[in-house]
Amino acid sequence: MHIERLDFENSPYLGVFGLASDNFALIREGLQEKKLDVLREVLKVPIIETSIMKSRIVGIFAVANSRAIVVPYYIWDTELEKIRTTLRENGFDVSVEPVLSKLTAFGNLILVNDKAALISAKFTREEAKQFEDIFDVEVERGIIANYHAVGSVGIVTNKGGLVHPEATDEELEWLEGLFKVDFYVGTANMGVPFVGSCMIANSFGVVVGHLTTGPEIVKIEEALGFLG
Repeated sequence: MHIERLDFENSPYLGVFGLASDNFALIREGLQEKKLDVLREVLKVPIIETSIMKSRIVGIFAVANSRAIVVPYYIWDTELEKIRTTLRENGFDVSVEPVLSKLTAFGNLILVNDKAALISAKFTREEAKQFEDIFDVEVERGIIANYHAVGSVGIVTNKGGLVHPEATDEELEWLEGLFKVDFYVGTANMGVPFVGSCMIANSFGVVVGHLTTGPEIVKIEEALGFLG
């Protein structure tokens, strides 16, 4: 199955608590094993259970593509070592980079796949260059639907993207040119436009908040390349 509804302790905002690439997923500590099994089955990658700065909102603080993970500079050493060790044990040569910035909600402020990254215009040009070097992709600064939190209002994989319903046609065209995948507009969790906060996705599958409706699921499947 490539799409499943799930909740994390009754929260439908899965993207707040985790993220996925085509090589691994970072998920908050403390989930029931049966929910971890669903994540493994759908995303088809190893799950790294962790906290960041002793917080469970892993998907807000961290952001990743298949090559690198960016975390706040103030991540605890034990957390950093656990992530790096688990990646090595699974045979992945993935860099985990603590970045010093006035902005620490990297998951909210960065949209990235293995081709490109869109970062909030609140980041400096120097920070943009740093992200370019870390992720090894083209990086642009900008907004979506007048929101700086581009990681909250969008989700992108190596197969497709979904963004806030108020994104313009021009923005969709720009995103498609940047990320080299098709983009659609849509919602999740019964009308929530912050789709990045509502789901965890990679090229193999997507888990969405348990409140997501049937019509929303069809649009998500289409946007992320699971139809046809």
